[in-house]
Amino acid sequence: MRSLFNENEFREIRQRVASLHSNNVRKWGKMQIAQMMAHCSIGFEKATGKLPFEDKSNLLMRTLVKKIVLNAVKKGDLGQNQKTFPDYQIADERDFDTEKKRLLENLDAFYQMRAGTGPGRHPYFGKFSKEDWGALQYLHTDHHLKQFSA
Repeated sequence: MRSLFNENEFREIRQRVASLHSNNVRKWGKMQIAQMMAHCSIGFEKATGKLPFEDKSNLLMRTLVKKIVLNAVKKGDLGQNQKTFPDYQIADERDFDTEKKRLLENLDAFYQMRAGTGPGRHPYFGKFSKEDWGALQYLHTDHHLKQFSA
């Protein structure tokens, strides 16, 4: 599994984010490019503790849904136009440069967690291993970069 805790994969994703331009056109979905970067940043900020969250997991989310998501991660495919958790949705306009800087900073902060035990609990899926976090964040970010041809 590819992981953002792997140096080569981290550098690849970081370079792809750095290469984004405000005129990148989306291939699917509703988000504009700055909204997409804000959306991705929320996941990193929750993982690193920068953005506190309440535990929204329940038995179904911690078992069946978590298993489905981790299987998708292992297959390397999140699919297009999937529903987004409400607290990850971005409806307002965002500034491209601000969100790009924010996402790059959040990528760096997440990567710095590689030396420790990792982020810990997921807001919806409960207990999450360092490996699960690295793989999910890689796939999620890769998915949205592909959405904007990066």
